[in-house]
Amino acid sequence: MYPKGFHPVRINRSRDFKGKPPQYNRTQRPPRYNLIYSSVSRQYNTRNALDEPLSGGNRSAPEHWRLGRCNPFRTDIYYLGDLVREHFMEVNLLGLVCFIAYRAFQEYNGFEFMEGLVKSMTHTAPMMRPRIEDVVARFSRIRESLSVAKLRSLITSRWDSSIITAFRHTGQAIRTVWYIISKTPAISVPIMDHWGCLDKGLCFIVEVGIYVN
Repeated sequence: MYPKGFHPVRINRSRDFKGKPPQYNRTQRPPRYNLIYSSVSRQYNTRNALDEPLSGGNRSAPEHWRLGRCNPFRTDIYYLGDLVREHFMEVNLLGLVCFIAYRAFQEYNGFEFMEGLVKSMTHTAPMMRPRIEDVVARFSRIRESLSVAKLRSLITSRWDSSIITAFRHTGQAIRTVWYIISKTPAISVPIMDHWGCLDKGLCFIVEVGIYVN
């Protein structure tokens, strides 16, 4: 996205701070995301493993509020679903300190097609959550069911004013015409021929991120 890099403090400035750096968006140059949390990582010989929940940054999984061991792979599914829910669909304005009084507010328009999948991934019963292969397969079916117009539509925030939204729609229309002329696809399709289970989960997050931008 930034072929010549950017300033470490101001990403909208070049490295020498003399101007704006050449920049592409995620549609033009799809990035690859890696979710890394090595300080609390564990390795298991089987997916049927049982262990105490890891005390990482996200403690909203129901397993953290219950006594006993749980399947860490099912908890990871919750984390992936909750990431999409929190950063794309809802915003928790009160934080985990007020977990009992938790209130979720819709953040963006246009993500209603993800509600069913995210709900199943964040099911309160761990064993009711899908495996990562099922998540990727279901997301692929959802993506394929969306029209070209939907895939190229603008993601708007519920907090933007009508004037800002109208301005963004104009810019999106111009970019869309250029993308169609240049045969730039609405979203990229990652290659998963030899990816492992975790990489497939990352692929799921990558595709959602590309759709947003």
